[in-house]
Amino acid sequence: MQLLYAMEIAGATAGEVLPGVLASQPIADDQKKYGMNLVDLVQAHREELDEDIRSASVHWEIDRMAKIDRIVIRIAMVELLYVPDVPTKVAVSEAVQIATKFSTDNSGTFVNGLLAGFMQKHEIVTKPTKKES
Repeated sequence: MQLLYAMEIAGATAGEVLPGVLASQPIADDQKKYGMNLVDLVQAHREELDEDIRSASVHWEIDRMAKIDRIVIRIAMVELLYVPDVPTKVAVSEAVQIATKFSTDNSGTFVNGLLAGFMQKHEIVTKPTKKES
């Protein structure tokens, strides 16, 4: 998320902001690999993700949404569509928690509602967590 946020704020590429993000805190190699995969997926599918955000967000222009909300929503959408080993509940719950902690007072509810509409549109069924399997 930090890399996508830095890219959005700076209007820069991942390669341009990556050194600063990596220098800001230690990140385990497996987390770097997973994070870069998410960044690549978000970038590769950004147009379709943003179209889904536009269609799911009635009365909200995407450019007026909090940057963190947009980024969190894009990441969750990518996990729901393209990362089969992430349980649905985990993807949504983490997105809501991050938005609640780092964005506006209403962001958690907004993100949850938007993702619920997205899941309904794409007929995404709940993937069980390892505990539920």
